[in-house]
Amino acid sequence: MKIMITGIGAIGGYLASVLTLHYPDAVTVIARRGRRASIEAKGLVLHSAILGEKVTHPKVTDVPAEAGIQDVIFVCVKNYSLAAALEAIVPCVGPETIVVPMINGVDHDEVARSILPEGTKLVDTVIYINSAAEADYSIHQLSNFAIVFVGSDDKAAEKKIFDLIDHEGFKVHIAGDIRVEMWNKYITNCAYNVITAYYEKTIGEILALPQGKDELHALLTEAQAVGTALGVAIDPQQAETIFGRILRQKNKDVYSSLALDFMHHHQNELETFSGYIVRTGKKLGVDVSVSERMYEALKERSSTFAK
Repeated sequence: MKIMITGIGAIGGYLASVLTLHYPDAVTVIARRGRRASIEAKGLVLHSAILGEKVTHPKVTDVPAEAGIQDVIFVCVKNYSLAAALEAIVPCVGPETIVVPMINGVDHDEVARSILPEGTKLVDTVIYINSAAEADYSIHQLSNFAIVFVGSDDKAAEKKIFDLIDHEGFKVHIAGDIRVEMWNKYITNCAYNVITAYYEKTIGEILALPQGKDELHALLTEAQAVGTALGVAIDPQQAETIFGRILRQKNKDVYSSLALDFMHHHQNELETFSGYIVRTGKKLGVDVSVSERMYEALKERSSTFAK
């Protein structure tokens, strides 16, 4: 078994740690510059609420082709790095290789199929985890859960990925419809990330604004409407369910990852969480007026960030 992981950040780093614990000689991670040097010098360091303190020693390279053809490749990069990451792993994809995107968004399969060799097996995932990549290149997994949904039209490949990651450190489910699971998470991101970035405030501060609840609700509703128009079998009450969950969450003194990226003028996933919804909604004739207003404002703000 040869397993490759590209994108050794909050999610990919946790995944690499867990898999290396169970398959110590099988895992190769793609890491560059300081991260590569750190892993080579002291291993991949994990501070985990589930697994405790762990240090693993996967193989590490910054030239994926050197690792050869892989059995499974997990892609855990940010969406703005997806195309480059996929192009880099093409030499590692053989006829039986399974590529597993573990990233935000709902359109990465389209990107993958445009870059990877024709017929490449894809298995989609949705992950719920609270983790962070620290400045010292360690991974800090903060929650007592790491839940993964797995799904593919290729049921043999789906089962192989389920078995591969179904170990302590993850709670793994085979999805009845992985597109529904992807959109259930995506709807949340399209509202929570976008509104906290737009105001650069915590969700608690936003809910205290006179217009905060209405705008959050509108973003959720618009995202669900786009998914439904695309033919995804989303529960008609999903937006309401998410809205209620956000209102009830105990810790509201939190920002989203998109908000933090905007506050620090970093490269960000605005196109994933907002641009896609706006473009697709307008194409399908779906009202995305609140999403569009916030997207245009955020796009303008983002254009001033250093590249």
